[in-house]
Amino acid sequence: MKERFKTFLLLSLVCISVIFTKKLWIQLPNEIFGMFKKEEVVSASYLLSDMITPNKYLLNFNEKNHTLLYDDNKYSLWTSTRGILVDVLSSKNIKTADLSNEEFLTYHGKKSIIFYFPEKINTYILAKALDVKDPNSIADIMPSITSIYLYLGKDDTFFVFSTKDKHLAVYDLTIDTKYLRDQLISIEASKDYTYYYSMRETLGTKNDIYIPYEMSNALPTVYVENEISSIDEHRTREIAKKFFNKDIDYIKEIIENNGSAIYVYNQRVLKINKNGLLEYFYPLEEPVGERNLYVSLNSAADFISKNIGIPRGMYLAKIEEIKSEASLGYRLTFKYRIRGIPVVLGSSEIEDFIQIDVFNKYIRNYKQFIRKDMKIKVDSVSKNNVMLSPFDVIDMNYGLLEKRYIQYKEKDKKEITEESITEEVLSSIEDITLAYFDPCLKDKEDKLIGVWLIKTGGRIYAFDVSNGKLVFEKN
Repeated sequence: MKERFKTFLLLSLVCISVIFTKKLWIQLPNEIFGMFKKEEVVSASYLLSDMITPNKYLLNFNEKNHTLLYDDNKYSLWTSTRGILVDVLSSKNIKTADLSNEEFLTYHGKKSIIFYFPEKINTYILAKALDVKDPNSIADIMPSITSIYLYLGKDDTFFVFSTKDKHLAVYDLTIDTKYLRDQLISIEASKDYTYYYSMRETLGTKNDIYIPYEMSNALPTVYVENEISSIDEHRTREIAKKFFNKDIDYIKEIIENNGSAIYVYNQRVLKINKNGLLEYFYPLEEPVGERNLYVSLNSAADFISKNIGIPRGMYLAKIEEIKSEASLGYRLTFKYRIRGIPVVLGSSEIEDFIQIDVFNKYIRNYKQFIRKDMKIKVDSVSKNNVMLSPFDVIDMNYGLLEKRYIQYKEKDKKEITEESITEEVLSSIEDITLAYFDPCLKDKEDKLIGVWLIKTGGRIYAFDVSNGKLVFEKN
């Protein structure tokens, strides 16, 4: 089966190489900053709009030329688009039209940007986060979205708001996108980017994921450390004082044998673990019988900003509805980037960077795993340290992916045909992302591993970019 995939892959890559013979280089976005420095955190008034941000940016230069970014620091494409979105989401003069999936796919061949969100986003909440006072009909027609397409060709600019196979084109002749047009032209002219290709076009699959097929540069070597394990008693007390807004004399302090500190004030509890995990708990003051996502997001933004400060590069990755006894709320999960690259945690005890349970105006639980880039300078990168492409990784691990796919679909092997299984497996891939994997093995000088994250069959797999080996998987 692996040989069938290799043949399939080789034919596709030969076709690409005939058209493109340029040397491909991976672009490494600007690095994000550390956590607690005053100038490196965003303010509360800015936080909500900063929470709801894309995690990928697909730049389409023409039908055969695309690239993908994970970070907005270098070009400020999303930052520049937000002001335009305010006008589009509030204008009463817009015109809309439904697009078929087939028609929308042709727009990928036109000069444009597609902003992908990590999960489905409520359109009304997005509008309010952008400070739109009175959202227009777009929020009613498209209650939720997973991506926003912005056409930047020679004709009139338009947006497409999408979720799965539903696409809404929005036209507004008053919007000005000159800066974004010029920026896209400048990026294309620089040639300083990685070339990405559609799996649909290169492999004949039924998904629309864009991936590179040759990598000529490695990710920078990054070492991280626990912020908390390196701080002293005075600093932990300062954190407690900030959380409770009380002098330390009014706060009960318990130091555990392992060095972890517990602080208690009334019914509020703060635990600062030596393993880098910060935990906060506060019982609900009253039952919350109705969820309000907008109020909950604002409460979370205010809480995080006041108590910790939030590093640039952090983004909202998941929103889940939760219930605590008779109260209804949300669990918000945040991920973050180091040097512009998303980070996935390998700890079995800690799920993500920040997890917060919020019931409208009440914060019940808060967890934060604080790791920071040590910014250790590495003199050089070995020439033999070649970075594999997703095509390479899929090729090396196709047998595993096929086996897991058959198990996930509960297929009878007798019913599987040689002709269809390869296409089925490849078409089942939902997402492929470049990331850093934090093994969470050491408090200090823990080396991050560059990985390709592949989401398929209800699971996420992390494959080492240097050797293709599976280093992590989870549901």
